[in-house]
Amino acid sequence: MKIYIFLKEELKMKTIFFLALLLLSGCSANLTKDIEITELNYPKELNVVKRSDWGWKPLTSKIKQHKIKYITLHHGGVKFTEEEDPVKYIRHLQDWSRAKKHWIDIPYHFMIDLDGKIYETRPINYPGDTNTSYDPTGHALICVMGNYEVQKINKKQLRAVVKLSAFLAKKYNVSVDNIKGHKDYAVTLCPGKDFYKYIQDGTLKERIKALLNSK
Repeated sequence: MKIYIFLKEELKMKTIFFLALLLLSGCSANLTKDIEITELNYPKELNVVKRSDWGWKPLTSKIKQHKIKYITLHHGGVKFTEEEDPVKYIRHLQDWSRAKKHWIDIPYHFMIDLDGKIYETRPINYPGDTNTSYDPTGHALICVMGNYEVQKINKKQLRAVVKLSAFLAKKYNVSVDNIKGHKDYAVTLCPGKDFYKYIQDGTLKERIKALLNSK
């Protein structure tokens, strides 16, 4: 009799645990389902690494959505070398952004590695984040991995910036005059002097214009 009661109670507890697990799973699924994600269709020549391909963790919270009016260029601010794994770096940045900064995700919408490979990061329908004073609402944020106060930006990275900026400018009807660097909006060294010189002297804008006019 005692064994029967014990087994009955054990079965009852397992049933309660299973039902609770289903309830929690359902809540989690509904929360994820309610978070709208704008998915972009990229041309093949951009060769974008989609979030699903690098192990992006889905959003668990959301903020007010925005409409893209500007394209703003950043650098990571931390030296990045060829020996480092960009995917590992991006995954770490996502964890740090959520755990330490309490942001919904990586602060940038796109990141570019040393080979000029473009990674899709924060969903573009949500504004990015910044440690500086400007409001990134309305800005599509592109970050080139590395510190261009001390590093030299290379041709592959610049080519990727031009192609991605042209794609976004066309899709969101952004004027080339509204493609600027982070330091054009806030007191900061970002995107680093070696990267910023191509913004400041008009080189990037002319390349973006030429690409847009060729299509």
